[in-house]
Amino acid sequence: MGSSVPRSFIDLPLEIQFLVFANFDCARDLRALALTCKKLHSAVNNDGWRRFVERSFPSLSIPIPNGNRHTWEQLAESLTWQSRCWDRRALQFQVLLHSPHGDEVRRHRGNARGRGLFHSVVDAHFDPATHEELVVWGAGEDIVGRYRERQGPDKPSKSSWHSVNGKELGFRAAYDDVNSVKIVNHHTGRAVVTGRHNGTLSLISAEPDRFGQPISEFKFSPPETSEANNGSEPENLSSLDVLQHGSSTRIAAATRNGLAVFDLPADATTELEPSATFDLKTEIFSLNTSRLSRAKWMEQGETVALALSGSPDPLRYLSLTPTGITHHTAAKNASIAAQFELKDNGNICPNSLEPVCRTGGCRTSLLLSAWRDGTIRLQDLRTPSPFDAVYQDNVDPWVDAEALMTYGTERFVAGGGDGLTVKIFDFRWERPYHHTSGLPCLNSLPFPGPSQAFLKNPTKSNLGNEKCKQGRACQYHELSKHIYYRPNAKFYLSRSLINSSASIWSLARGSDISPNFYIGISGGVIEANLEPCPNNYPPDRPTTDPNFGFPDWRGRAADGSGYMSRQVSPALMEIGDGYAYKHNDRPILLPRLQDCGGPPSWSGPILKLSNYHRLDMNYQTRGDFVWD
Repeated sequence: MGSSVPRSFIDLPLEIQFLVFANFDCARDLRALALTCKKLHSAVNNDGWRRFVERSFPSLSIPIPNGNRHTWEQLAESLTWQSRCWDRRALQFQVLLHSPHGDEVRRHRGNARGRGLFHSVVDAHFDPATHEELVVWGAGEDIVGRYRERQGPDKPSKSSWHSVNGKELGFRAAYDDVNSVKIVNHHTGRAVVTGRHNGTLSLISAEPDRFGQPISEFKFSPPETSEANNGSEPENLSSLDVLQHGSSTRIAAATRNGLAVFDLPADATTELEPSATFDLKTEIFSLNTSRLSRAKWMEQGETVALALSGSPDPLRYLSLTPTGITHHTAAKNASIAAQFELKDNGNICPNSLEPVCRTGGCRTSLLLSAWRDGTIRLQDLRTPSPFDAVYQDNVDPWVDAEALMTYGTERFVAGGGDGLTVKIFDFRWERPYHHTSGLPCLNSLPFPGPSQAFLKNPTKSNLGNEKCKQGRACQYHELSKHIYYRPNAKFYLSRSLINSSASIWSLARGSDISPNFYIGISGGVIEANLEPCPNNYPPDRPTTDPNFGFPDWRGRAADGSGYMSRQVSPALMEIGDGYAYKHNDRPILLPRLQDCGGPPSWSGPILKLSNYHRLDMNYQTRGDFVWD
């Protein structure tokens, strides 16, 4: 009788043990449990780490381990490490500038749009099975690709550079510039869909031994030029988006007046016909000045979101059904519009459309978009969703964003509008994981105190205990999760560049588990890496992601690549809680601008407290550790 009653945690059924594993606040505690005995070690390794990862990062697309290159435990280690870096603003940057003649950045000559730097558009892909990363970008009429394969935490990567010289193929600067690149899987291997300003759409090989070789041409016959243009302008390609779902690949190509959908075949085809076309000029344009600026896949390919310029309803979507395509105006939430005094005057930033994945990387009808009034709006295209929210830089609220990149529902990156600045926003939704949960209790408020222009200090109403007790967190652990103590941040990157007037045009990352991302700028590409400042130089241990990082990412560009590399020294400013406020036009106390200072010479009590600091060690000063 008594033998049926479990005498300890080890004797509990696995299903109950797994529920406990999934609800640990930090990976440290789960690892400690796994070290107590062989039985629990086996249970944690078999399913415990998987449940912890899925519960802690539910909105990220996590690759299922299928080999020896990574395990669920390594995924937990890397994702918690990356989350800590994001929260502490531990980002490092390096720029790759096109420079065939020393430090002189390449410029277009005879450019119909005026002399200036090319606008770099970038895409990236990381394969967790092989640990190989491919990054491709358009550099004017040229296409550049870089391969990099991780060999281990202390070993140099295998890398190679490849390029397509547009001039040798007869392409002209400006008119034939690449304005879209997307990496896809093809039966011949990796490939790149390239769109050019002149309206041509091509599929080329992205394999190292045949990089740039043509595979297929897309037969894209857009609607005729509208009468308003009198045939004076070509029907240029305005955007390109790719949706890969299982083994199928769908491509949405947009011009000013039309949209074509292509299904990439599994066999070799030299000329691809569209599976569906849509003439927006006759269907939804209410004004002669209306133009389609961008099309973005939503809802696993069932819907396409549209950004229109010159239209009173600039956000639309198309429903793709077996019987045809229907168009709709995006639903508007009247209460949200009134709360933030939003005025839909058609001024949307066309390149900013970005779907938001709520569960495991699946595309839904939830869309993020930037507007010319400086707001970044989250809304459900189909319904006045309760998830609607409006975000804004509280310090400089009128600056817009040209490019957005989301990480599930955890955070998003915004770039453009005010030169070379990158902003990190928190979605402000409930997060299951906070890196501060892994720190010991501290009898202190989180420090240093942030500069918040509009958010109320929660200190007086949310005081906790000095030590965490069952059902109640200590003062530090409770308040460190509050958005008051987690302000958004902006990185200024222009100080290390030749042309300080360069702008950001695109953002891309290899995968949701990649510890780095890429920024397409005027005249080159910036690589951003999650990497904490070490206690000393040279560091006594690796500072990159322990499982997916490239330790030699700061290496110089390959000889003959036509590029030079240069470390970027960022400056950081915290920009408030990130919500938009309709009275955000009043003067506020400007937060301090903090330079990336390198490892400070901390010792004793300050060194022990440095892990509790809100920011990375690069941005810590001695005065931050003094509080009442």
